[in-house]
Amino acid sequence: MKQHFLSLFDSEHLKWTIALFVLASLSIIISSVVGIGDNLPMIALCLAGLILLFFAVLHPWKKPINYWILVVVCVGILFLEWLGITILAKIDKTEYLSEGFAMGLAFLVCVPGILTGIIGGILCTLRKK
Repeated sequence: MKQHFLSLFDSEHLKWTIALFVLASLSIIISSVVGIGDNLPMIALCLAGLILLFFAVLHPWKKPINYWILVVVCVGILFLEWLGITILAKIDKTEYLSEGFAMGLAFLVCVPGILTGIIGGILCTLRKK
């Protein structure tokens, strides 16, 4: 993990890391300033910014399997979240449910992670051919 983090600052990856991070930051800031409530273009811009943020950290990955593992992990997190909500609802403990936390985890972490994994897996597979 330490070696992966340091590889982001190699001369080979530094330009891509900075460019992706700046694009991601600008996309997220612009969508937040304009507002994402009932505004589909800004929601799409925020999602694109989150995907770019994932790629800013993960772009040195060279193997497609790493991206597919990311997809499986994010789907697993979504499944565990759904399972936890279902269990709490069945035993009438809905006061412990936080809609903001559940939506934040699903939309801000899992969906961009799944999309990043799919896009990265496809691009790495095509790059090898």
